[in-house]
Amino acid sequence: MSKILVAISSCEFYETSGLNSPMRETWLPEAVKLGMDVKFFHGRGSTPKDDVVVLDVVDELYGLSEKLKFKIRWALEKGYTHVFSCFPDTYACPERLLASGFEKYDYLGNSFQHPGGAPFCQGGPGYMLSRKACEVVAKEHSSYLNDDCWIADVLVKEGICPVHHAGFTAFGPGPLRTNSSITNHLSTQPGGFTGQNMREEHQRWLAS
Repeated sequence: MSKILVAISSCEFYETSGLNSPMRETWLPEAVKLGMDVKFFHGRGSTPKDDVVVLDVVDELYGLSEKLKFKIRWALEKGYTHVFSCFPDTYACPERLLASGFEKYDYLGNSFQHPGGAPFCQGGPGYMLSRKACEVVAKEHSSYLNDDCWIADVLVKEGICPVHHAGFTAFGPGPLRTNSSITNHLSTQPGGFTGQNMREEHQRWLAS
């Protein structure tokens, strides 16, 4: 049986400015209801809470690869079989996430490739990692600024390649009853991520 952690890379600024709250008000309660666990992961100097884990990493944008690595190590220590890695600007439909077929893959999400580069799953729409993939990442000692490309390089080196699923949506529209979208990256929407647009996204899902 799968034990899934929704692991959100965030920071203390997002917490104190209220930008973590829209997730708590919209789709995270449904994820918990369906059996997933939820944690926000912040860096040094942050305030721990019931749903906030403070990691021994910098709490800045340039530390995202280290935050990703350390949150995966935390998940392994807690016995999770799968990690859904995402950000505070990721909207997801938990029931569709569970129906995505993630159990069949080690690294599933919206695969993208820069010209001349290697394919990777985009972090904004979120991606699913198996325990096998997490164990590979947890042992890695290197890191560099782009966490999306970094984790892909680490996994591909060990023969784990990204599997594309169009439901992990990078540019919208988000989940509606009339489509097959699973997630949406709200920072790519007009006006960027405001918090309110996650509430509006959730209302569109409920009303569809």
